[in-house]
Amino acid sequence: MKLFIAIDLEGISGVVTEADTAREGAAAERARVHMRADLDAVLEGCAAAGARDVVICDAHDDGRNLDPSDLPGFATLVSGSPTPLSMLQGLGPDRDGALFVGYHAMAGTQAAVLEHTWNYKVYAARVGELEIGEFGVGALLAGESGVPALYLSGDDKAAAEARALVPGIATTVVKTGVRREAAALRVPGETHELLRADVEAALRAQDKPAPLAWNGEPLRLTFTRVQFCDLAETCPGTTRLDGRTLEIAGETFTEVYRGFLACLRLSESAG
Repeated sequence: MKLFIAIDLEGISGVVTEADTAREGAAAERARVHMRADLDAVLEGCAAAGARDVVICDAHDDGRNLDPSDLPGFATLVSGSPTPLSMLQGLGPDRDGALFVGYHAMAGTQAAVLEHTWNYKVYAARVGELEIGEFGVGALLAGESGVPALYLSGDDKAAAEARALVPGIATTVVKTGVRREAAALRVPGETHELLRADVEAALRAQDKPAPLAWNGEPLRLTFTRVQFCDLAETCPGTTRLDGRTLEIAGETFTEVYRGFLACLRLSESAG
């Protein structure tokens, strides 16, 4: 069994504040310890289910949050930034399933820990009338390669978002959001046992979710400020709809996704 894991930080057990997700500081160091512990539990579940080839993408910020030391021999870590597929580097048609670890809910979700969509310049992302967050984008990209989204861990809001988009996906709730920077946390030992057991069960399940199919509609991206949309509009293949909104079209969702990444990187040039 060949698997792909995208691991973010905001949905990791024990992570609740912006300081936890920073590049430097004692809180950030503790958060990265939690991140590795969650990953280790997930990899134990993968191994128990028979996985022998797992590509892991360090998907938070600059992609330098995980130390490859002591990772199991069947794992490959994609580290650093930028990469062609960003948070999803290493995902391809050779994978039998995609797992999303430490994920958070989309921008604007009430009582979701550290909610956002990719960066804090995005107000909303929609395909047609369907609003999606980082998990939805990843599940659609995986689906285009015939790879099903099998599992997600994060807070209760992220788990609910995943189940609504991909019926049958397995989830582990590692914390319950109270406010954007407050949560009710599980005891680490209990959390890690749940992660291991839930991943193994998800991979052994007979009835797995089908790959998420793209309906061919453009991705509509709404920014928090007109200035960010002004910059993103310079990306070829976009159509400006209003002051803060543009559409990104493509023949495939991979094309749309690459346009999405380009728009975000252009918007970030505003600082």
